[in-house]
Amino acid sequence: MAGWWATAFDRDRGLRRLHEQAAGVTDGQVALIERELHLAAGSRVLDVACGTGRHAVSLAARGHRVTCVDLSEDYLDATRRRAAERGVTVDAVRADMRDLTDLPAASFDAAVNMYTSFGYFDHDEDNVRSVAAVARVLRPGGRLLVDVVNRDWFVRNFFPSEFAPGDGFVIRDYEEVDGEVVLHQNAFDPRTSRLRWTCRPVGARREHVVVDYRMYSLHELLAVLRAGGLTPVRALGGYDGTPYELFSPRLLCVAEAGGGPPGA
Repeated sequence: MAGWWATAFDRDRGLRRLHEQAAGVTDGQVALIERELHLAAGSRVLDVACGTGRHAVSLAARGHRVTCVDLSEDYLDATRRRAAERGVTVDAVRADMRDLTDLPAASFDAAVNMYTSFGYFDHDEDNVRSVAAVARVLRPGGRLLVDVVNRDWFVRNFFPSEFAPGDGFVIRDYEEVDGEVVLHQNAFDPRTSRLRWTCRPVGARREHVVVDYRMYSLHELLAVLRAGGLTPVRALGGYDGTPYELFSPRLLCVAEAGGGPPGA
């Protein structure tokens, strides 16, 4: 587990705030999840990787039986606290998303992978393994929803940075967080479609936060889902359920276990 993702989400790395959204935003996304995954009352739902449990706890509050998987124990603790505050129960499991063998086969009606929690691994075959691991625990006809940034939209909107002249595909900027100035650098490699994001507080001694993940165009994500044993059935371009278009900001793919109509 030497990859950046093994430690980047620990409590002291400052990434947790990225997962926070207004309650109304989360409610709309969960409504989309229920609709696209055909969730009946009391469905068994897997959230991988669950982060701080924003979607998982909301699904549990709607009466679904939710299992959360994440590699970060800090995130799982945050999920448990969120569930306790809402008065609901979730099953929080620490695991690598490529290996879900601690979960029984065909034990879930649906699964979600939300908010660009996919494509983290250095090798494409490991991202396929993540899909295959989910496919194993889905019942026949069970569905997975994967939510990532659309690479085609990102490339179209990637602009040269005044802070990085001559550095190619790099954006540098900054923000102020709780009175602390934080420097950001986004470096995109078009040869590998990987985005490397570095975050460093000015004057701070703590390490930089580095996030490095694979971005996907529609045809690429569909290929990964198929290689992992799922059949794509639908592609969306936003949380409002609009159909996917080439330059949609988001790319949400629904795929089905055990057969289903081809294409998306």
